[in-house]
Amino acid sequence: MTSVPTSRTRPGIILAIGITTVLAAALAAAPATAAPTAEAPTTAARTEAHGAVADSGAVPAAAALPAAQRGLDGVRGSGTSASVGTGKAGPGGSRFDVGARPVASDGDSIGIQSVIGTDNRVRVDPTTVFPSSAIVQIVRTTNGTTWGCTGWLYGPSIIATAGHCVHPGGGQNGGGGNNFYPRGDFQIIPGRNGTSTPYGTCTATQLLSVNGWTQNGDETYDYGAIRLSCAAGNSTGWFGMWWQSASLTGTATTVSGYPCDKTFGQQWRHAGQTVTATHTRQVFYQNDTFGCQSGSPVYQTRAAGSSWCVGQCVMAIHAYGLHGSSPHSTNNHGTRITESVFNNLITWRDS
Repeated sequence: MTSVPTSRTRPGIILAIGITTVLAAALAAAPATAAPTAEAPTTAARTEAHGAVADSGAVPAAAALPAAQRGLDGVRGSGTSASVGTGKAGPGGSRFDVGARPVASDGDSIGIQSVIGTDNRVRVDPTTVFPSSAIVQIVRTTNGTTWGCTGWLYGPSIIATAGHCVHPGGGQNGGGGNNFYPRGDFQIIPGRNGTSTPYGTCTATQLLSVNGWTQNGDETYDYGAIRLSCAAGNSTGWFGMWWQSASLTGTATTVSGYPCDKTFGQQWRHAGQTVTATHTRQVFYQNDTFGCQSGSPVYQTRAAGSSWCVGQCVMAIHAYGLHGSSPHSTNNHGTRITESVFNNLITWRDS
């Protein structure tokens, strides 16, 4: 397993793409939400890269965590399994879509277009079948500009996503509580399918990330979560996830999300690939993605009897396209679910 230098910082790129000043390829819609503010994290909290930060309210206290165990092959790890939900569609919910909008790319950013060679993504339709139902479109409208991201339910009322979808990172000010983006600007739309919102639209009640991203802008800590105003996961189902001490190289990968080069609001997936390289806090893969797919689950279907997680199980959170040197320059990549990432996500969900 190759180690990543702890000083690695994000490139000047954010895969959440601006939708009002951007690329003329996708059509579509855009939403919005409501929020307070909070205190800055303590000095002690800032010293730990995985130390949790929130846009408002108390940072969730430590919850009871699944114990690390030895898997069938002797590898150390832990996880939580998926839930398929009831499948029952909810009311349409309120969206603030205002019709078609041109989509543009993010100025001088690099690595946004991460279709590698031939575009092998396929449209997901319908989106009411698990796990597609548990993948959400995140729409943030701030000062007249709309931005897109993707996330995935891992409990009844919480989603995981990329850190840069909730906070600009590197000590920058996103304009909301504790320098996050304004919570009231977010809408979260589970299982969206074009203009159809079979599970309604949720708003955010808390935004979460870690110091390694919010203060340091380190792309290897680029992860976060959004607590929701709804319990959509009971209907949509939610993903399981796992971490393991051993390399993930060769593990089957699927990436599905809401790219902005397609009709806005459509979910697209690329399956049938594998992890090509494993670093301490990142994984690399050849699955095609595009801007606005930041936060997508990098997952696989794990059979009954598998160690740590069974069903639709996430190993990483997609965050970046091609940039820098190999393997970053030749692979899409995301934040690996490590023991620390897993523990934070479970704490945020269960406390």
